[in-house]
Amino acid sequence: MNKSINALTLAGAAILLSQSAQAGPEHATLTLSDYAGGKAACIAIYDRNAGQYLVHGMAQCLERLSPCSTFKIPHALIGLETGVSSGPGDTRKWDGTVHSRTVQNRDHDLDSAIDDSIVWYFQEMAREVGPERMQQALDAFDYGNRDISGGQDRFWLSSSLQINALEQIDFMDRLDRAALPAAPENQATVRGMMAQEKNLPEGFSGELYAKTGSCIGAETDHGWFTGIYGRGPDSWVFAVNVKGKKQWGWQARKIAVEVLNDLP
Repeated sequence: MNKSINALTLAGAAILLSQSAQAGPEHATLTLSDYAGGKAACIAIYDRNAGQYLVHGMAQCLERLSPCSTFKIPHALIGLETGVSSGPGDTRKWDGTVHSRTVQNRDHDLDSAIDDSIVWYFQEMAREVGPERMQQALDAFDYGNRDISGGQDRFWLSSSLQINALEQIDFMDRLDRAALPAAPENQATVRGMMAQEKNLPEGFSGELYAKTGSCIGAETDHGWFTGIYGRGPDSWVFAVNVKGKKQWGWQARKIAVEVLNDLP
């Protein structure tokens, strides 16, 4: 982990943080449990300016889960680094296989494949990257448990690769600072493709870069939303996940956006 986030180790965070965390004496209290809506939820936010975490559901935040489509972020970076992808406009042709999500049934470029969570696009890219280069990249990124044994075109989908919320935050923080072992211009490109500009509440201010992910129909249904949020001179890195039957990434996104919008 980088120096700023490592100021609170995972074990230290577990000791220091309560289920309803506060932003510090200079800020108003933010009771994160109010935003969970009774769901089995992890809400973890790293306040860069204050140098501290706000956490609800610490046990769940420390639990490693499949990254689902949030893996499209490191995956896109790996594609750029290996030359398998040429950039946001790198188009792949739909092979005619009819998918349940209509948006998957057309050609996509890297940018739209991230925005619309196009599984087949990244499965093709994973096969072209190959297991050796993929493993090398995950080791270099120190990404979750780094386990790709579940199959080259599905290890991130309710399979062997797992990551917890605080590890997601660490990865996103390093990506935002271009501190990963990858070309700074590639990190900036991937960050740019994470921009969230649609379906935000009226009055939402600031810049939000993030990715959803959903694993439904597996042993444990769960959804993710993780990324970076900036407003004026302040910035935060966050990860939210929800667990339970039919818990999707859009539900984690709803929680995260509400919390971020209310941050003092």
